[in-house]
Amino acid sequence: MRRWFLSYASQDFALAQAMKNGVQRREPDATVFFAPEAMRAGGFWQQQLADELAQSSAFVLLVGESGIGPWQVMEYYEALDRRAKDQDYPLILVVSARRPAPGLPFARQLHWVVSEDPASEATIGKLIDATAGPATQPGEVWRHTRPYRGLEAMTEANSDFFFGRERETVEVINALASEHGRLALLLGNSGVGKSSLAQAGVAASLVRQGWPDQIKDAGPWPMAFNQSRHWCFLSLRPGTDPLKTLSDVFLERWQFKAGAERIKQQKELIGLLRDGNATLSDLLNETERRYRELGQSSPPAFLLYIDQGEELYVRAEKEQRRRFSQIIASGLADPRLHALMSLRADFFGELLNDEALYGVHRLVKVPPLREAQLRDVVERPAGLLSACFQTDALAADIARRTAEESAEDAGALPLLSYLLDDMWSEMVRRGDGVLRLPIQTIDLGRVLVERARKFIAERPAAEAALRRILTLKLATVREDGEPTRRRAPRSEFTDEEWRLISELADHPNRLLVTATPDGSETYAEVAHEAIFRRWEKLKEWVAAERDFLAWKSALEADRRVWDATAEAADALLMGVKLAQAQSWLAARAPDLPDHDRQFIEQSIKRDAKDRAQREGQRRRTRQLAALAGVLLLGIGAGLAWSSRDYLQARAITLVEAIRSRVLSVEQERALVLQQVFKECAHCPEMVMVPAGTFWMGSPKEERGHESIEEPRHEVTIRQPLAVSRFEITSDEWDACVLLGGCRWPAPETGWGRGRRPVINVNWDDAQQYVAWLSQRTGKHYRLLSEAEWEYAARAGSEKAYAWGGEIGENNANCSGCSGERDLRQTAPVGSFGPNAFGLYDMHGNVHEWTQDCTHWNYDGAPPDGSAWETGDDCDTRMARGGSWSSAPGSLRSGLRDRNSSDARSDDLGFRVARTLAAR
Repeated sequence: MRRWFLSYASQDFALAQAMKNGVQRREPDATVFFAPEAMRAGGFWQQQLADELAQSSAFVLLVGESGIGPWQVMEYYEALDRRAKDQDYPLILVVSARRPAPGLPFARQLHWVVSEDPASEATIGKLIDATAGPATQPGEVWRHTRPYRGLEAMTEANSDFFFGRERETVEVINALASEHGRLALLLGNSGVGKSSLAQAGVAASLVRQGWPDQIKDAGPWPMAFNQSRHWCFLSLRPGTDPLKTLSDVFLERWQFKAGAERIKQQKELIGLLRDGNATLSDLLNETERRYRELGQSSPPAFLLYIDQGEELYVRAEKEQRRRFSQIIASGLADPRLHALMSLRADFFGELLNDEALYGVHRLVKVPPLREAQLRDVVERPAGLLSACFQTDALAADIARRTAEESAEDAGALPLLSYLLDDMWSEMVRRGDGVLRLPIQTIDLGRVLVERARKFIAERPAAEAALRRILTLKLATVREDGEPTRRRAPRSEFTDEEWRLISELADHPNRLLVTATPDGSETYAEVAHEAIFRRWEKLKEWVAAERDFLAWKSALEADRRVWDATAEAADALLMGVKLAQAQSWLAARAPDLPDHDRQFIEQSIKRDAKDRAQREGQRRRTRQLAALAGVLLLGIGAGLAWSSRDYLQARAITLVEAIRSRVLSVEQERALVLQQVFKECAHCPEMVMVPAGTFWMGSPKEERGHESIEEPRHEVTIRQPLAVSRFEITSDEWDACVLLGGCRWPAPETGWGRGRRPVINVNWDDAQQYVAWLSQRTGKHYRLLSEAEWEYAARAGSEKAYAWGGEIGENNANCSGCSGERDLRQTAPVGSFGPNAFGLYDMHGNVHEWTQDCTHWNYDGAPPDGSAWETGDDCDTRMARGGSWSSAPGSLRSGLRDRNSSDARSDDLGFRVARTLAAR
């Protein structure tokens, strides 16, 4: 009596049952084990399965339209072990013709049955015949599998086609075996294949319980890993809620079904982890207990893989990140646990600040693949499946071009796989088994861009919606201004937008990825970040929204803190952040997700309540002050007004004077050079500075040139700016103080106030002022970046000063600019002539704060003129332009100065700017 073991994925239950019935019709005395009554469909490895496999006389691996299930891989390896002991034991692969076969190791040595209907009588007949004959494959096996994975990471199921990382696989496994208690950290650039190394390399070798086939000198398999095939493999991506993700991966292993009980268990477990009342060892203990409860053997060890570890540092809230890191670090002391994490190289600095994980990490560098390795990646999968390249030189040329591309673009490897996957699909469509591509068309970095351009060419009416999706929903801008992809949940999109997303995610577009994690909302994200670097149109779209996206990313981080603290009032926005949020809410409310708008609205309500309380206190204070004033009137009539008296005298006229004069988009676009406008009664006068390109820094031959001004580099300001015509004056600052926007009433100097530039204001004071302007106008006012300041100061000149190469006389207010008539103090703004952009006092009078942190040269400076807010020193900020007390050489356009951000002095002020609508 024949005993069949039928391995199937839970999604193919009905198909497997039909196959079972078909076999038993042909062989009434046979038994077919797939035991739907004995185990949950898609459940985990049980001892019963091992016993049934040992007693079976044939093994059938069913690959239906849903593909192969993760536990089928384990059953497959057990069957391979059985075959190693009994060469006559039949392993049969039944593949649906509608689904590519998996790249399991040794699968090409099996007997294949490819069928449109795996449960048909004809297929059952072939299946039974296969048990009596030698192993065969379809003659054109390339028709039935897909070795290149495009932008997907390779997994254990694709390990037969995983090449180029054999040495790194051995290194990681040896690190896990020899350095217990350490986190094996796979560190490499984006797109070098870290996730594939972890899954198709390391995990596949552990499941296979052997070194990669290509490695002959690795030595014996580690004794400690002799049961690695039966380990419990856990994989997660931290996401925005790493504690939830960690909880979910264990709850899945515990087989708690979806529903109210699962939600309750999830919340309880997250709470225990967050509060320090549960450890990783506790979770391992509970997993073993649950396995026993389900009648399963306890796993001999656990492997935890943390994929895309950088998400801890860009998506997770600070306290959750800290707690997650502590849990992992302390859990590694448990002898049952082994762990590895992949991390992008540009986030290693964040790991340095992560005390818990940095203290236990063991570094494994993952460099870009070299040309010889890339040739294996290109050639060997095709060779295994009896396909060939059009010429012998084509594969080598592709490998060479990819190696060259990798030197400039870290994402070259997935783009290579994307290209090969396209070539493969086209080969299958043609049906000739030959991979073709004219060598002159190879441009790996443009694969995604070409698809995007083609999509817009075919669907021009969708361009506006595509721009909105890619920039406002699926892009985020970090502090350094570099765009990265953002994962956006389904709830953020309209039905029409989601239909477009589905189209972009499907073949042949594949620009986006959509997924639905267990128990979580469906999300969308860009398929690969290379599109942000390579598609000029998208770069322009993101640049146009840069300020909004940078602010929106910071808002999301603040909102997650609020969420994580159960919406605590003290986690709401306050001060400058609230003013900025109100400004953006007024201008861009439709572009904010509901939960972010609610966060801002709650912050506004809290602030209004606080203001009402403060106003009540001030009213009582004024009443007492009025009484005191009556008493002092008789004895103080002869005293001069103080600075505070002066401000109070002006308050009555200021309070009612604010009237909005905000420009529309059409008015912004109609501005001409040197045209002056104001957007409220006490706002500063602004002029338009056009977009353009200039050379930032000073030539070495310029007198006074310093190394901090190097290297000279080209900067492009892509959108016109509105820049304050003058430095912010005392009158303008006083209006902000009186109307509650600025807390610091700048002190007197004896020089006078009014139209003189405000002084004795630090960088934070300047931030209060621009936040107040933003709140008043609904437009995003800000300080200039260093690059914008220098562009505005030069006004088209490449000389040391806007008017030429020498300081001359009576061109600016500085020490030595006007001979014996030097003022030795600030001058009223506009006392000297304007530059070609209509801006006054860009040289001299007062140093002007910019947005940028201090950097000691221009290496790595943003080429788009954005503020440079990460790097060398952000406790100090750059100030430009020199002052009344500076020597003439310190007024040069290219000269850079810095001050502590909390510095206040009588030669330090600022001017403001905002980005105007693109023309």
